[in-house]
Amino acid sequence: MANFSDDVVIIGAGLGGAALALALHQRSIPCRLYESRTEDAKGLGSGVTLTPNGLKVLDHLGIYERIAPKSYQRETFALKNAEGRKVRDVHVSTEALYGYKTCRMYRQLLLEELRAALKERGIPVEYGAKFEKVLEETTDGVTFRVNGRTDRASLLIGVDGIHSAVRKHLTSDLPTYTGIACVYGHLPTASISWLKEDPDKAGTIQDEPGAIFMIPEDPEGSDLMVGRQFSHPSLDRAGWEALRTENEALYSLFCKGYDRWHGPAKEVMDQLSTRKESLLLWDFQRMPKMERWSSPTGRVVIMGDAAHAMPPSSGQGVNQAFEDGYTLALLLSSLSPKTKWTEALDYWHHLRQVRIDAILDTAYQTDILRLPKDEREVYEKKHCFNSNKKMQPPEDYLKWLFVSTTEDDLTAWIRDHS
Repeated sequence: MANFSDDVVIIGAGLGGAALALALHQRSIPCRLYESRTEDAKGLGSGVTLTPNGLKVLDHLGIYERIAPKSYQRETFALKNAEGRKVRDVHVSTEALYGYKTCRMYRQLLLEELRAALKERGIPVEYGAKFEKVLEETTDGVTFRVNGRTDRASLLIGVDGIHSAVRKHLTSDLPTYTGIACVYGHLPTASISWLKEDPDKAGTIQDEPGAIFMIPEDPEGSDLMVGRQFSHPSLDRAGWEALRTENEALYSLFCKGYDRWHGPAKEVMDQLSTRKESLLLWDFQRMPKMERWSSPTGRVVIMGDAAHAMPPSSGQGVNQAFEDGYTLALLLSSLSPKTKWTEALDYWHHLRQVRIDAILDTAYQTDILRLPKDEREVYEKKHCFNSNKKMQPPEDYLKWLFVSTTEDDLTAWIRDHS
């Protein structure tokens, strides 16, 4: 029987796949990646939020020092009223407590750094290689088709995103729409008169029609991402893709209820009127909870968005993919001949799922906070949830998230089952 770490194939060389490959390489586990897009393909023209739990993984992989100077770092975000005045600071990641500030940077810059590290460490990546399907899976390995040819691996790991092709081998379940969408764009921070001199450039304006959230994407804080969430009827995939190309429609969605907003929000909307062509749409999708993230033999595994896609309001999509990969590499490198791989995978999945569930609950609360006042009150009454109270936590209220115990729990389990 082939060892599970003899020849690992990763489908997807995005952020999660690249980080997984680096983690495996660090533990002397050979791997190779297949990526359907070309090497020069550009991703979403927006940023990602990196919190201390994800930054810790990047630090272990030797990436943090490369990306920190390219990111906007903060410890709090400002909750502002309809007039743009700060109501209070909400602590998100105090460096003294968690070792890192929260970083925000362009997704493409982060991907370029991860892929540069892949090259430096000699980890092979085949771009323009479309995964087709698993042909055969045995206790010795898995045979699959990619780009019309047959290939084989001891372990196949799908890190190929929310529309994962590898996931089809495990389940027919598909991501479901949450009922919430977001339109977002970018503005020069200096173009917002009430914000350019304000040190609290990351924050949320809470007004009667809803909330507008904003955060710089660059180290200097000069390039501001602004977004608005709202309820929207469900569309099929083609419908969402079509809406993404309709600049006027996206701008209208962002500005819905314009007359009810106060001056600060109106100024943001007015500035966006000259940049309609750069507006982006994100329909919030999430994966139904899966019984397992692996096949019966354990030779096919999925992780990241392929396994647990979550709405971006969680601020954890990328960070959880990094945690998935780092802990899976730890599991693979720590196995003893006495350890049953499928049982180890199930325990890993259990630990990861507990965190995912808690994060989804937090994201749900954030989504409620950003709704229009009348909709928010309905949710609060129905679920006995006070969004105002939830936004007044102590500094360490996110310790459960930013200080993960997964590595220690896995190590203890492996020791007890060896």
